[in-house]
Amino acid sequence: MKTGFGARLASLLLVLLMLSSGATAQQKTGSTGASYSNPSLGFFYKPPDEMQDETESGRAEIRDRAAARGTSKTLDLLLAMSSGPDATAPDWHLLSIETYPRRAFSDLDDIGAETKMSAWVAGFSSSPGKPRSVVLAGQSFAVSVFSDEDGTIKKGAVIWTTIRKGKLLSFAFVANSPEQLRALAETMKTVQFF
Repeated sequence: MKTGFGARLASLLLVLLMLSSGATAQQKTGSTGASYSNPSLGFFYKPPDEMQDETESGRAEIRDRAAARGTSKTLDLLLAMSSGPDATAPDWHLLSIETYPRRAFSDLDDIGAETKMSAWVAGFSSSPGKPRSVVLAGQSFAVSVFSDEDGTIKKGAVIWTTIRKGKLLSFAFVANSPEQLRALAETMKTVQFF
């Protein structure tokens, strides 16, 4: 039986799909930590309490990269949080919520646009495989799983992308261990649309 990171990512995707089957009627969590609400896109999300907000520095980094490339076309970073600055730590993890105008991919059908968006959010030019279709909180998502090796660090990512009010909306979860990735991705159960 395979026990590698890739095999564990595949089993994580199956767990996420099982979680989503009963996740259409979610309640707000009882935690007293911060939450994220976006009235213009009509959703609520409860991130893990222990994570540090890095949204402003993430936006500045996106602007700097875009300026260096001479473009103004960038993903809109709504929320970015991580467990800390050391991305090589075994328990490091990150989440982000990003949007991009759906009309920018007018030549693609919805699943094609969601797949392209997921790849961009993950930092790839294309998706390594076909995403799974999942309904969560009454909203249809394309769920993609990515993995990458950076020296001795194996990173995994799960990207949930949907179309909401004319925007591609992605929830991205990245971690250095399958356990951290699973715990992060399970926070999708807190998403509510209004």
